[in-house]
Amino acid sequence: MYPRQLQFQEKEILLWLLPDNITAYKPYNDFLKSSQVIGEGRWGEGNLLLDKKASSIDLSLGMPPVVAYGECTINESPLSISIHEFNIDDQLEIQFSGAFPISEPQSIRNQWCYSYWKPGDPCPATGGAIREISITNTSHSVVYVLAISPMKKVLWLHHSQTGFNQLIPVTAFYDELLRAKHIRDGALISRPATFFERINEFTDAEYIVALLEYDKKATRKFDSSNIVIESEKIKKSLFQKLFIK
Repeated sequence: MYPRQLQFQEKEILLWLLPDNITAYKPYNDFLKSSQVIGEGRWGEGNLLLDKKASSIDLSLGMPPVVAYGECTINESPLSISIHEFNIDDQLEIQFSGAFPISEPQSIRNQWCYSYWKPGDPCPATGGAIREISITNTSHSVVYVLAISPMKKVLWLHHSQTGFNQLIPVTAFYDELLRAKHIRDGALISRPATFFERINEFTDAEYIVALLEYDKKATRKFDSSNIVIESEKIKKSLFQKLFIK
């Protein structure tokens, strides 16, 4: 069964997630076009490893951070797709969940992904409003935009230079945000969904501080040099007055 070439339907969906006209995704797009499926990862069916050469798979490796994510409905069945960063063996890891193996599609509906999002657009998944926090450098150029979708309950960091939309883990980020507000309420930390109910109760400066602190501990780091934070004193909001213990 392995190694094998990607099936036409698999390849078409993956290339859609990796637009070659956006700088950040082109290396993955190029790799996918010239590689083959060498086998399955630790999660079994739908968890595919791609390589340009015949090689072994190390099942002890954890799944690398997500590069691109999207969802669609194929023949009335839901399918989610995540493409992960190259692992230490320079293999590309893919995760298909739901309608897999992919049959010959009679219809593909509800197709969306984060790869094409840019500032000013609505949430790709819901069409709903997004809170955007622009992050500038010392030259007053916007280098990143932090996007928060309260309807989808997800957040990502848009890299202005490359077009990459980096998904940010909610729990880890929320923990840093509460630290920035000097909130130590364990009940809030254990309920990350609370964050999306109160996204407007934090200032842009607090979001940026939390993002920089998150980056210090993250597996995938971004260039945080020369980022400017508003020189404002962080005050207790109604949120803090109600919940700080």
